[in-house]
Amino acid sequence: MEENSILEQQCETLETEVKKFADGLPYWAKFLAEKILSGNAISDNDIDTSYSHLLEQLKLKDESEQPEISIDYNTENSGNYKTDLLLSRLENVEGVNALTENQTIEFCPNLTIIYGANGSGKSGYVRLLKKVFYSKAPEEILQNVHIENGNKPVNAKFTFKSNNAENSLEFADKDNAEFEQFAVFDGNSVLKHLENKNEFEFRPAGLSFFADYTNAIIGVEQKLNAEIQTKQLGNTANDLSALFDGNSEIKTLVQNLNAETKIEDLKKHTPFSDDDKGQKEAIQKQYDELLLASKGKEKEIKNLESIKSLLAQNKQAIEKLNQFFTDEVIEKVKTAISDYVSKEATAKTEGIENFKTHKIENVGTAEWKNFIVSAETFAKTQKAENIFYPENGDNCLLCQQPLSDDAQKLISNYWAFIKSIAEQNAKQAEEKLAKAKGNYENLNFDLFPQDNTLTVWLTEKYPNELEALKLKLTEQKTLAQNIISDIQNKTATERTELQISVGQHTTIETAIDASVKLLNEDEQSKELEKLLNSKTLLEHKEKFNMHFSKFENFVNNQVWIKKANKADYSKRKATDTEKALSNKYFNQKYIDAFNEECQKLNGNFGIAINHTGSAGKSFRQLKLKGKNPNAVLSEGEQKVIAIADFLAEMHLSELNKGIIFDDPVTSLDEKRKSEIAERLTREALKKQVIIFTHDLVFVSSLIGHCKESNTANDCHWIENVGGNKPGTIWLRNTPSFEKDYKTSGKAQGYYDDAKKSAPEQREDKIKNGFAALRTSYETQVVFGLFKGVVQRFEERVSLDSLKSVFFTTEIRDEILDSFYQCCRYMEGHSHSDKYAYKKPELENLNEEIQRFNAIKKKIADLKDNKPSPSQGFAKT
Repeated sequence: MEENSILEQQCETLETEVKKFADGLPYWAKFLAEKILSGNAISDNDIDTSYSHLLEQLKLKDESEQPEISIDYNTENSGNYKTDLLLSRLENVEGVNALTENQTIEFCPNLTIIYGANGSGKSGYVRLLKKVFYSKAPEEILQNVHIENGNKPVNAKFTFKSNNAENSLEFADKDNAEFEQFAVFDGNSVLKHLENKNEFEFRPAGLSFFADYTNAIIGVEQKLNAEIQTKQLGNTANDLSALFDGNSEIKTLVQNLNAETKIEDLKKHTPFSDDDKGQKEAIQKQYDELLLASKGKEKEIKNLESIKSLLAQNKQAIEKLNQFFTDEVIEKVKTAISDYVSKEATAKTEGIENFKTHKIENVGTAEWKNFIVSAETFAKTQKAENIFYPENGDNCLLCQQPLSDDAQKLISNYWAFIKSIAEQNAKQAEEKLAKAKGNYENLNFDLFPQDNTLTVWLTEKYPNELEALKLKLTEQKTLAQNIISDIQNKTATERTELQISVGQHTTIETAIDASVKLLNEDEQSKELEKLLNSKTLLEHKEKFNMHFSKFENFVNNQVWIKKANKADYSKRKATDTEKALSNKYFNQKYIDAFNEECQKLNGNFGIAINHTGSAGKSFRQLKLKGKNPNAVLSEGEQKVIAIADFLAEMHLSELNKGIIFDDPVTSLDEKRKSEIAERLTREALKKQVIIFTHDLVFVSSLIGHCKESNTANDCHWIENVGGNKPGTIWLRNTPSFEKDYKTSGKAQGYYDDAKKSAPEQREDKIKNGFAALRTSYETQVVFGLFKGVVQRFEERVSLDSLKSVFFTTEIRDEILDSFYQCCRYMEGHSHSDKYAYKKPELENLNEEIQRFNAIKKKIADLKDNKPSPSQGFAKT
């Protein structure tokens, strides 16, 4: 009683603090809080109403009468959640993996075991349950991949029981509250429990308020943000200012529109009156007339700028010519001539005099040299490479007569002459003169053609300057011709520098700039600009009045957005309050429950729990010395900790009424399996527990602990019948270690039920009878023939029982035949054509039951009659 009183006081304190938080909220948020605390789900209409109240608070809507809100804390849910809820049946499963249809799984109020080997169809059922119930690792439901088309939509019928009444829901109803009261744990959930920061899905209603409240607030926030975005998607200030060409005070006003702009300031530029219209037309006329008159001035400015450009080009050409007529350049030409004359004389002195003879005239002339050079080139073509002409036996290239020794020597001397240093120097000096001569010959002195634009303009504007420039160009041209003559005659004549001044060009350019400036600054341009500004202002005023509603709406929207942005949702306050209350009323309870579960599962590994909060929700994360447990613990230890975390959360849940496990002991040793089996068996005394497993040791342990704790349980067998019917369910049929199958009692029970059943239900009961009888034969082999010498999951072999083991080949064959007869009636268990499937009838089941009883009696009779092996008995 004292403990109950403390709990009541604690709940009342939590209620008081939650109410205090809700009472301190602004009206629009308090409206939502009251709905949630009254146990009502928040609807779209509630969001709309709250939003309307928020707009009133922000002065974005006229205030209306607001009824007083009284916070009534309803700790009971609105009736959607049931305190005595049970899952009774799962049936009519369709479109889930390759599961066979028309199967039914019945669930015990305490513990239900669904046993089946890998590939039997367990995962298909688990995927379905994870899709409809809470799971940390939900998976998509796969359709049958073995058929290309014809897959049915996912569907299943879930039957729940509450207040002694059943309620059936379809897969499409998975959002109903009943589905929120069950949770699934499987292998994929382990890492989620150990790695992730996990939200508490099941907590006291008072604390759950904050998550619901935050979600509702977010709904209002999203609605306001959507309207803000809609108003922002309209015209911007830049878009509106683009309506106006040119510049004016009105355009500047539009460019600067914002929430601070006063509508009265906009109205100062309204209306656009008839007087404005008349004034605009008059100014337009004045502007057009003045613009037409100003066109000649613009043309003149353009012409002057063109002349200035041509003058600059002309100036550059003269400066280039001047480079060839400086004292320095002229002196270089004179020096080059003297150098050539000197080197030519040296070449003659050193070589030509040796070749003079009265037999040949003009020895040493250019023609003579050219002749020798050509002869040597031709001679090279007469011989192979590296063989020189002439040599003994060669003929003259001209007369074809044999060459004498003197002739050969003369020709060799010619070749040596043209290769001599003096001759090469003379040749280089000559080439240098030739280049200089070409430069002067290519100079252009005709810089003022008669019809040239610049020539015509200068003739009109600056005739004296033009004539002076032409005269100087003529003088330079004459000097160039004289220099060319000096080069040709190899005469080093003294010449004087001749430069053309470009000072006139600079003077004329300055005059042109002055003229352009004068044209730009005249009164006509000023008046034209003044008229343009007046015209633009009136045009902008007219357009401003045409689009005034746009500007007004824009300003109003900016004012609205500014006010809307002042909305305070106080989500952080909700999170902080929830975190504080969680620490005060819940977190320690969870830590205590988790530690208790670890002790029950022998999993005290030093796990620490970190608590955090966000968006009105609480989260936890498991740590082991600062690291994720999966990085430190073994696979088996990880699974134990994850199960402890799962059970602790479900233990504190006000809503959870059932937990479902899928192979929770994979990779664990037998000791761990037994510990978990014992824990889940005891949990089944408090709430519904459903376990899918392929582990026979675990099944044995579960059933054993159920017997010890007197826990009601059902064990069903799931098989892939014939390899093509996964998910076939044999109700209340367990593997052969189950001693309940020592007799035909299970099969007899199905037979009795079948006799009383309607035809559509009778066949399933008959098939289950044969399945039970098949298990009885397996049990008979273990306990009848072999007297329990070797039992599944027993560590010791009972050698004392070995002396009681006797059987005949006749009994062996009868057992095999009867076993296969049972299989043939269970669909797809045939081992040969002899035992092909046959539709079971009621009399077939009765016959096989009687046959089993007879065989069982024969085995029992063996104990009293112990014949020798020679009489046909086989002894084990």
